[in-house]
Amino acid sequence: MRRTVSVIVYTVIIVLVTALLSSGATMLFVAARDLDRSESLSISAEEYERLQAYDRLDVLADSIDYYYYQDVDPESVMDGAAYGMVDSLGDPYSTYLTAEDMDALLEEDSGVYVGIGGTFLMDPEDGSMVITRIYPDSPLSETDAQVGDALYAVNGEVILGLDQNSIAAMIRGEEGTQVSITLLRDGEQREYTLDRRKVEVVDVDHRMLEDDVLLVTLSSFSTNADAGFIDALNFGKQEGMKGLILDLRGNGGGDSTILDAIADQLLPEGVIYYSEDKQGNRETSRSDANYLGLPVVVLCDENSASASEVLIAALQDYGAATIVGTRTFGKAIGQSTIQLFDDGAGIYLTTVRVFSPNGRNWHGEGLEPDITVELPEELAASPLDRTDENDLQLQEALRVIHEQIAEKDAA
Repeated sequence: MRRTVSVIVYTVIIVLVTALLSSGATMLFVAARDLDRSESLSISAEEYERLQAYDRLDVLADSIDYYYYQDVDPESVMDGAAYGMVDSLGDPYSTYLTAEDMDALLEEDSGVYVGIGGTFLMDPEDGSMVITRIYPDSPLSETDAQVGDALYAVNGEVILGLDQNSIAAMIRGEEGTQVSITLLRDGEQREYTLDRRKVEVVDVDHRMLEDDVLLVTLSSFSTNADAGFIDALNFGKQEGMKGLILDLRGNGGGDSTILDAIADQLLPEGVIYYSEDKQGNRETSRSDANYLGLPVVVLCDENSASASEVLIAALQDYGAATIVGTRTFGKAIGQSTIQLFDDGAGIYLTTVRVFSPNGRNWHGEGLEPDITVELPEELAASPLDRTDENDLQLQEALRVIHEQIAEKDAA
């Protein structure tokens, strides 16, 4: 779950220490930028000591520039130091963002990105990337590529062993440029050259099951997922749905504002969750009194994380849904995207802990479902092989919701 904050911090370099005032222990210095030469800026002795401590980085940069056997790019050196500083926190969710990183993150959140129009899932057995979805009206949809095809190479480079972010960066690019991909189907290589173009991201799928049960698969709390979820509910209402199964398996979270909008459709009036920062400041998200009011079953697994878990925890606290599946991932902290520099660079930083309406924080532990159902290992590792008939978790969800619908009809 993430929030977006814009903070501009101007870099100040000490040029001259002009005075030390014993009463206030204040140093006066001249700023190298954003201040006229005639202006001065006051900082505390504590702040001055902090600047002295970080002088080590300046000494390192000068030493590398002077002694290293090749010329170096000062900007790359500074970016490396920034990455290392955030990495030293030991928090896998926090990272330094260059201006390019920030642009890519904002593009990902916009609901439209430039690429080929497919999503891929990494096979843990061999590291291959398998197509799990092809977006309509996309470059990939105009080929004979199929869900289940494995990505073998990008622009002639075999992708086995590369991480997902690196592969995604290879596929994405500027609009109008081309990318070549090699897919494998039944051991046969298939070559495609595609023009990259803008693709609309769709995070919500829905369909009616037997006995007027609406199945909604929510892949992420991002882009237009809130609107897509509301559209799915409206479709269900028009079709006379009597219950909802919400599939959050593999949903790694997303934006808190989208979470709020979706949770508001499923929860009675009250707290959805609250968060607290390092200073103890609390922010609370609330739902209104208008909600679905039908039997709801939620599917989850070990990859249901962050915003998914926030929704699951709230539904459990209110008794508003039955949770079926396996223990969730265990992420109950939130991140903020903070722009720090004029060029757009900044940080993606963990800033808050997140709590359920009843005050539960499950970070590092996950949430236990109300009914635990394990999938066979081969199906857990390969969602593409799941069907309505062999998906034991979905079958249990159907059993539970049919039972709840019958009880509601009999009341």
